[in-house]
Formats: sequence, structure tokens, C-alpha cells
Amino acid sequence: MNFWQWSSNAAWCLSILIFAWILIDAFKVGRDYNDDFLMSSTEGKE
Repeated sequence: MNFWQWSSNAAWCLSILIFAWILIDAFKVGRDYNDDFLMSSTEGKE
């Protein structure tokens, strides 16, 4: 396995990890906040 093949595989693994992180974060935000709060313009005001 040469450098470019290894580099390509590493890039694919990194992109899969970032995608998984985005999905997990989306589920966490959806669980912690309701739709009315997320769609309002007062996110910074509590």
C-alpha cells in the first residue's frame, strides 16, 4: 500500500468520523431543545 492509497483511506475515515459527529450532534440538539426554541430569533436570550 503506497502513500497515496493510505492517504486516500485516511481521508475517507476522517470524513466518516466527521459525518458521524454531525449526526450525533444533531440528535443531541434535537433532544435538548424544542423546535420553537430553535426556530425563534431569541436563542441567545434566556
